[in-house]
Order: sequence, then C-alpha cells, then structure tokens
Amino acid sequence: MYEGLSSPNIHTPANLGEYASIVLHYPRSSLWAGGTFIMSRPDSYPSRKMNAEIIYLGEIEELHRFQRNDRFAEFGAMVTLDEILNTGKAVLPRVLIDGIESIGSRLITRRATIGGSMCTKGFTTSFPGMMIALDATAEVRFIKKKRLHSKWMQITRLMDRNGRIVLPQQGMISRVRIAFTEKNCQYFSRIGSFMLEPEKSVSASFTATLDQDILINPKITFTYPNLGICYSRDIDSLFTTLRFPLDDSELMNLESMVFTFIDSFFQGISELQRIRTKGILREIVENLNEKALTIPFEES
Repeated sequence: MYEGLSSPNIHTPANLGEYASIVLHYPRSSLWAGGTFIMSRPDSYPSRKMNAEIIYLGEIEELHRFQRNDRFAEFGAMVTLDEILNTGKAVLPRVLIDGIESIGSRLITRRATIGGSMCTKGFTTSFPGMMIALDATAEVRFIKKKRLHSKWMQITRLMDRNGRIVLPQQGMISRVRIAFTEKNCQYFSRIGSFMLEPEKSVSASFTATLDQDILINPKITFTYPNLGICYSRDIDSLFTTLRFPLDDSELMNLESMVFTFIDSFFQGISELQRIRTKGILREIVENLNEKALTIPFEES
C-alpha cells in the first residue's frame, strides 16, 4: 500500500434523483459500473491519483431494465453483456452477438456493462463501434441548471473529432436502444487483444442490405483501442457506389480510398494495425462477393 493513501468515498445512489444530488455535490466524481475496465488498468488501485469520490451505479434499478418489442430492444446502462446474450441472442443483430462473444470469457461479460463498455476514458472498446454500425441511439442524462435532464441521441453524435465517445459534463448514458434490422449482411471481426496490445489491435463492424449487386444503407466502423473509432458517412457512401462481386483491381482501389479516410482521422496507426485493417476489409469484400454470386436475380 502507498503510505498515507486514504480509501475513496463510495456513493451508492438508489435512483437517478439521488445520483443527480451526488453529482451536484461532487462534480468531479468517477462513475463505477461493472469495474472490468477500471480495475484492469495499471496502478488503478491503490493509487494516489485515484479520484477520491466514486459513484457506484449498481443500486439504481432503472439502469438494469430491459424491454423488447417488435421494433427494438432497449437496455439499461447497467445491463451486462452476458445478460444481452441470455435475453436476446435469438433476435438481436448478428454483429452485436459476435462482437460480445469476442470480448472475452463469461468472467468478463458477466461484469462488463453496456454503459461502461461505451464510456471508457482514454481507451475505446469495440462496443461503441458495433452500436454505430447498428444505428443505435442512447439516452444521455446530464445536469443543467442544477436539474437532471435527458436526451436521446445517435451514438455518432456522441463522438468527438478524435473518434472518442464524449458525454456532456456530469453526463452519463442511461439507456441504449437497438432497432431490429432486416439487413442481410452483418459482419464483425476483431484482431489482437484490445486490453493487452491496444497499439496492435483493430476491430470492424459492418452492416448493409445487399440487393442483387449493390449495397443499401451500408455502415462500417473501424475501432483502434489506443486511438478511437473511425466512422465516416463518406466511407458508407463509397460502398454504395460499388457493384459486387469486385475484382482485384476494384478491391485495391477500395482499400486505397478507405485508408485515405482512416489516415485523415488518425495519424498514429501502427503498421500492424494497418495490415490487420486491410485483412478485415478484404474479408468483408470476399463475403459480399460470395453473397452477391449466390443471390438470384429477379427476372424483369
């Protein structure tokens, strides 16, 4: 133990009203959900730099709620990734299921929460990239004029210019809503360990509807844990101009244009991340090529 280290003050609000009161009194407090990320960081505890005020969200019943209808599923921020798999695996989008299963064993997914997976500081998990590819929305709670307000927002609107998820000051994500999609192309891939080798790792999430040889409403994200999320509507638009199957020259041209956008986002991508990104992009195109060759064309 560090000499002179005092234990942090732990606040356990039972509802969002109590949460708002605590945040107003301790505006620099840290939010604690499942703790899987915080406790994995070097020198997270004990640490002299640790924030003295922690708000534990696990006692707020509203954040544990889950509801589903014919159009969407809605999860509270304290719902764990394991609970998502158990409650909605049969109906939720494939890209979400594959992404959660890639994160780790049940020792991790039983503790990791939706809100915590999206709001890590200085580090980006693969989870928000999946949410963007799925057109998910989030309910953001924030303090304004000493009152707690809420607003539903697209996940893309929570991204800053550096590809990080950023909330309003004293803000939190309370719910996430995922629409049930009819998209017939869904793909998730992660290469490398985000936690152990963030500077070498990358993940990608892709969704689209392939109609004969063209893509409708494609969305693709690339996540680099040490840098952030690369998402651009220009990349989505680029995919809508393609006709599948692509030949080798068309694929090389696509790679060049995609990396033009990625390099405009991030300057610090490692060479291994670049190679792995190219490999994932090729896998996506190969899957689309195969699907395009197997989808029957309708006679006019």
